[in-house]
Amino acid sequence: MNSNLFATVTSLAALAVAAAAGMMYVFSTFAMRGLDRTGPVSALTAMRGINTEANTNAAFLLAYFGAAVLAVVAGGFALTRLGQPGAVWVLVGAALALLAAVITVAFNVPLNNHLEGLDLTRLSADDMAREWSAYLSTWSAWNHARTAAGALGAVLMTVGVQLR
Repeated sequence: MNSNLFATVTSLAALAVAAAAGMMYVFSTFAMRGLDRTGPVSALTAMRGINTEANTNAAFLLAYFGAAVLAVVAGGFALTRLGQPGAVWVLVGAALALLAAVITVAFNVPLNNHLEGLDLTRLSADDMAREWSAYLSTWSAWNHARTAAGALGAVLMTVGVQLR
């Protein structure tokens, strides 16, 4: 395989994965805390709106899941180059980037779906507070995990390209 193609695909994957991790970093560092400050009713309502937009926004979906696809391609290229410098770094980085997408689908999306399924008109203020608190803590923990996996994946792919 052409070394320049490997470097180009891996560099694009690393950049895309870093951007996706950055999007998640925003939620880990201040967006969720900001929502929490608005109170349970407003936070639940706003997060449902954010989730609806994320699920229907082609640019976001392409950027986030396109990063995972590029990471898989870079990882596949790395598999064909295992004996060469940097390939293992790219492979591990790609696996971490893919892990971030798996966390999204396996944990964050089901939590979002649960939130969407709530009938807020039938919940008491205490129930809403409990729902928001449970969502906030669990969703945020998984968001931290996918942010870290993506960021580390991007770094490792970048290191791998530099070592090739």
